[in-house]
Amino acid sequence: MLFYAIAGGPNPSKVTIILEELGLPYQTSKEDYAKLKQPPFTDINPNGRLPGEFSETFSYNSYPLTDPNTGITLWESNAIISYLVDEYDKDHKISYASSPERHLLQQYSYFQASGQGPYFGQAVWYTCPSLLLFLCFGVAVAL
Repeated sequence: MLFYAIAGGPNPSKVTIILEELGLPYQTSKEDYAKLKQPPFTDINPNGRLPGEFSETFSYNSYPLTDPNTGITLWESNAIISYLVDEYDKDHKISYASSPERHLLQQYSYFQASGQGPYFGQAVWYTCPSLLLFLCFGVAVAL
């Protein structure tokens, strides 16, 4: 899998952790943030974000991920995580086979995506603009 990422992005990091824990082979390609907002990235992910996958190997970043074994392409980090767990965690190394555990785990995934993730993102966006400029564009700002 080929995984596209930008420095400091939390969503690609979530996917990387799952790839590592499941022992799945992947390569990382660091991408310029500005390139994500134009083709070919937007052809795969209309959000123009990472993770994403574009190759014969699993890919990572704001997204998409294409699985060479099944041909599916996904571009949302929690959807990618759910897919990787469903397809590649048959021994339940990082997941559960039984209820209620499986559903509780899914509940926290939804909480992270809809609550904690956006709140943390807004906190960084509004309180650390110089950090964002550096992480997204490589621009150092003297304060």
